[in-house]
Amino acid sequence: MIKRLIFFTIAIVIVATSVLFIQKWYLSSQGEILSYSLTAIYIFHFIAYLIIVVAVELLSKKLPNQVGFFYLASVFIKIGFFVLIFKDAIFAETPMNFLERISIIIPFFMFLIFEAIYSGKLMNAQ
Repeated sequence: MIKRLIFFTIAIVIVATSVLFIQKWYLSSQGEILSYSLTAIYIFHFIAYLIIVVAVELLSKKLPNQVGFFYLASVFIKIGFFVLIFKDAIFAETPMNFLERISIIIPFFMFLIFEAIYSGKLMNAQ
């Protein structure tokens, strides 16, 4: 449990940090200024990732057949909290341009892929 969790967490930290800096570099090279904090979005997704994988890991010991359902529900809850926390940026008066929209989607799918791989490996191990 701990070994898998540490391995995936180190991997996501390396990948997320790299993607964050590349994304910030690209946005600054395009002269784009976001109406929200990109770092805050990455921090939100990382904290949600930790909560989800730890909960999935703990749940797999008690109810191994329910891990997939729990993961699916946790993704919807994560989206709900994301919209609740970042509602000012998402539902702003001025519509977001393409770079602002893609800057929200990139970290979401990146962390979603890592969470899905973690949950899938956990379910296959049982």
